[in-house]
Amino acid sequence: MARSRSSSSSSKFRYCNPSYYLKRPKRLALLLIVFVSATFFVWDRQTLVREHEVEVSKLTDEVHRLRDMLEEFKSKAVPNDPVEMHRREKVKEAMVHAWSSYERYAWGNDELQPQSKDGVNSFGGLGATLIDSLDTLYIMGLDEQFQRARERKNRT
Repeated sequence: MARSRSSSSSSKFRYCNPSYYLKRPKRLALLLIVFVSATFFVWDRQTLVREHEVEVSKLTDEVHRLRDMLEEFKSKAVPNDPVEMHRREKVKEAMVHAWSSYERYAWGNDELQPQSKDGVNSFGGLGATLIDSLDTLYIMGLDEQFQRARERKNRT
């Protein structure tokens, strides 16, 4: 008796039959590799999304906690303590003195050597003092010095 054409080997569903892959080990290996790769790809993406959401929620909680701490700190601050105001002025005077010496003797160099009054490029000429002082000048309200330093930084 002859075999019919609707046997599992010639059917379009023959790929669903496990015996098809057991007879062909290379195809079985390829199928397993594709399946494992697809599983890792999908699983890894879901894990990344979940981990990202967890990190974002942690950061949001941290922002709220820090905001609450800042509000609490602001409510406890003494507005015009004369000792603190005097200290602030002394620190500002020291910064103005150091900055004016840097501008006069070492402008554009990395550091000022105060005894020899020379500029030194100990960081490869990156202007380390200039870059490092920008935020300090801004926070202390030394706007004129900040603008000069910013212009110098933008030129180099």
